[in-house]
Amino acid sequence: MGLLSWGSHPMEPEIGDLAEVLQPATVYGASLESGMDNSPMYDEISLDTSNYLMCLSDVGLVSLYITDCEALAVMAGELGHVEVARELTDRARDYASGLKQLWNADAGIFQNCQTDTGEFSPRLSPTLFYPLLAGVASPEEAAFMVERHLLNEQEFWGEWVLPSISRNDPAFTDQVYWRGRIWAPLNFLVYLGLKRAKYDGPASMLAARSLKLLEKNWSQRWGMFENYSPITGEGGEVMLCDPLYPWSGLFFLMAAMDDNRLPLPSILAQCPKL
Repeated sequence: MGLLSWGSHPMEPEIGDLAEVLQPATVYGASLESGMDNSPMYDEISLDTSNYLMCLSDVGLVSLYITDCEALAVMAGELGHVEVARELTDRARDYASGLKQLWNADAGIFQNCQTDTGEFSPRLSPTLFYPLLAGVASPEEAAFMVERHLLNEQEFWGEWVLPSISRNDPAFTDQVYWRGRIWAPLNFLVYLGLKRAKYDGPASMLAARSLKLLEKNWSQRWGMFENYSPITGEGGEVMLCDPLYPWSGLFFLMAAMDDNRLPLPSILAQCPKL
């Protein structure tokens, strides 16, 4: 109860695209639903053909679901939909209880868990910091996550941040798409989580390094790239990297929020601690 997995169900081809045949009802099809298409988090994970869900309870997915429920509850309350707001708040609380099951005290971080074996997955991604955004991590848990993992230069920290898989993961050296590259949405959501958890110092450092990454690529190549190297800070030097991608503007948005040029989303202040 209170846990979620990405999935991909069978479908009948409609337009004749080969992807309609190769992707549905596969782990790869499910990983595409996550938006992190080739993430190492989903390597060697099975698909449960009884429900077409990955055999992996996903920390990032349930954290985003909780955050969505909270935000919708606030909006419903503003609109006077009291029962809807109550249902959404209850749902967020139920899933928060589920998410707490994914805390691995030995590792000092929330981790994805394989539903077929009951074992925590050792693959570390920025999505594992999303419980900060969902308001689920306790102060002690948040301290472990930030100090042991986020600010650890063997894992996520460095001059160019945040890699989409930890630096000490075997797949980091691939540097293809979600196999180690920096992506603006990951930085932005981790930044908001740090702000909600009152880790203003690390949040400011993340915002500053994100802006530095954006400025480097704009000044040198007039590019706002889809993704970036966590080794060199370069964007567009590899295949699978669009040269002008709007979400790179999130790097500037973080910096603008951090120096109070733009306000933080008020939803962060209105959501309760779960």
